[in-house]
Amino acid sequence: MKVTILSDGLDGHINQSLGIVEILQDSLQLSYTTVDVKLKNIFLRGLKYNYIKNLSKNLTNRNINTILSFFEEIDLTECDLLISTGAKLTVLNAALAKKYSIKNINNGSLRGVSDEYFSANLVLEENIRKKKTKISSNIPIILPPNRFNPFKHSGIKNKVLFLIGGNGSGYKYKKKDFFALCKQIIKYVHDSGKTPLIVTSRRTKQSHEQLIKEHLEDYLDVRSVWFNSGIGRTNLSNIFKLVDEIFVTEDSSSMIAESISSGLHVYTIAPNRQKKNKNYLEMLYRYERMGFIKRLNFDSTFNNYTNKSTLSAKYKKIVNAKHLLKIQILKKLDKLVLTKNIKNIIV
Repeated sequence: MKVTILSDGLDGHINQSLGIVEILQDSLQLSYTTVDVKLKNIFLRGLKYNYIKNLSKNLTNRNINTILSFFEEIDLTECDLLISTGAKLTVLNAALAKKYSIKNINNGSLRGVSDEYFSANLVLEENIRKKKTKISSNIPIILPPNRFNPFKHSGIKNKVLFLIGGNGSGYKYKKKDFFALCKQIIKYVHDSGKTPLIVTSRRTKQSHEQLIKEHLEDYLDVRSVWFNSGIGRTNLSNIFKLVDEIFVTEDSSSMIAESISSGLHVYTIAPNRQKKNKNYLEMLYRYERMGFIKRLNFDSTFNNYTNKSTLSAKYKKIVNAKHLLKIQILKKLDKLVLTKNIKNIIV
């Protein structure tokens, strides 16, 4: 089976699509390629998206050709399965799949595009809306797919990871927020004796990154990664194995899901000011109810988890969630996927 991944250039989205591929590779013989999606005229990006989204309400041949005319050509004549993550790719995914009569998977909110245009639509439980139709492509998921797998932890590393994002998902940061965060990190270091390892991201403002570096330079692990400065290499799989627990800012659902998938104890941290998004907050509440995270503010005291058995329970939940997702996707694709291509799968 030949798989094509549509890419909008965002690492978090690409990693989620690759996570889907890796889940399916356990049971299907497949190869994949990644295609960078490019608009023919980026200056009309917002206008074009709203226009083609309206066209997607009725994917006639004429509307499909009009939608595709806005993008650089993508040839899928050799493709069996199309995958995309991110709202800006949803319409293109639907149009290409219908043009080439291939199965397709959308990962994330459909943003008004009908689920009838997808073989499988992966969506967080709180974003599922009840449909009147008897058949739906929606698959409710516990965690967004990603390339991280939980591992069983042994020994105390005496290191703690802080994943720092920036403005997004209704969260807005000011310098005083990071002053408060640095203050709590220093207190945590003195109380716990652990060494902080910082990883910033593309969302982190350069001024905020510099502030953190200056205030914590006497405490930091040398393997800290500074996105804006180009210092260090981000390989979270390796970094996760260096630490005992993770603190991650709440603005990035991808960073949170990746942290949870490590199987480590995870704290999410947030500024006091936030423009609350009901579905996003419900996701965080659900993660907390399931024991995946503990939510804190930047000015909270950072306490340790005390129940060591929680790690074992979390490990089982994550493994089971990934297995269930694989089964659900395969069931949605089963009408097209040949039985002989499926191996070692229990339905």
